[in-house]
Amino acid sequence: MVSKLTRKPLKKPGARRGPRSAAQRVTGLLVMLPWIMQRGRVKISTMAKQFNLSEAELVDDLQMAAVCGVPPYTPDALIDVYMDNGMVIAEVPLVFSRPLKLSTAELFAISVMAKTAMQLPGADKQGPLSSALAKLAPLMPSGADSIKVELPRTRYVKELREAAITGERHQIEYFSPASLKRTTRLITARKVFENAGRWYVAADDHLSGEDRVFRVDRIEALLATDTFDEIRELDEEDLPWFSQALPQVTLRVEKSARWIVESYPYVSRVNNRDASVDLTMSLTSEHWLGRLLLRAGTGVKVLKPKAYRDLGKRCAQTVLARYSASDLTS
Repeated sequence: MVSKLTRKPLKKPGARRGPRSAAQRVTGLLVMLPWIMQRGRVKISTMAKQFNLSEAELVDDLQMAAVCGVPPYTPDALIDVYMDNGMVIAEVPLVFSRPLKLSTAELFAISVMAKTAMQLPGADKQGPLSSALAKLAPLMPSGADSIKVELPRTRYVKELREAAITGERHQIEYFSPASLKRTTRLITARKVFENAGRWYVAADDHLSGEDRVFRVDRIEALLATDTFDEIRELDEEDLPWFSQALPQVTLRVEKSARWIVESYPYVSRVNNRDASVDLTMSLTSEHWLGRLLLRAGTGVKVLKPKAYRDLGKRCAQTVLARYSASDLTS
């Protein structure tokens, strides 16, 4: 997938980055909360840098953590974290200092989540979460120590993240399943982010002269050029495909149009028994959706919203009317 972006002026440091799911935010808090509780008081800027977040993202996550806790959700049972004068301040609530009684299933689930959290960017490999895992190990069921958690890794993510920080141009070999073609491009990475289990890089594409988004797993080769561009940050408004504010459309994609699944980012997908796929996507514009329906023909139909179920037919009639008008004037 290569999608176009609208180039905008430089953003000030700390601007909001690409959208993150609730699952990502909660998983990140599993790492951040033990870290801040151990220190008690840390600058917001310092903590944001530690966990590779903007200050705005960090504040949003900590505000969410402040309303989390355990029943009966009284003040002493909530996570005690707040911000004051540019500082993050955290205290351990009384309820969290009491011994926990966990079932075997709960113990196993906590252990797996903690091992996953230890692999996230910014995790302290020698911190309290690591210590807690060591204490849990003797309590785990027999054979559970042989289970290893490995997050999927995509090649070139680390290199592209560094490139987004330095502004260095890179030459890439990029494969497009829609056209079945490979192209050589020169890009300047601006943001590397994960969405729905896939990694993307938003970049200046010097081949087309436009800003575009590339799927990182489709980059087959990456070569540094030792040429540097001015650093430019992007925020959510620069990534229309991934904006949580956009309306959504659900399509039923038949086997003949499966290239849509591989060519565009989506919010969710359901694989049906007849080999079709129900795909929920962000709707950037009615014009874009109409063009997509025309291109896919009978291979795709709109399930919802109802207002777009006949959009493909309406677009086809518009195109035919234009051709008819052209024939009459020629």
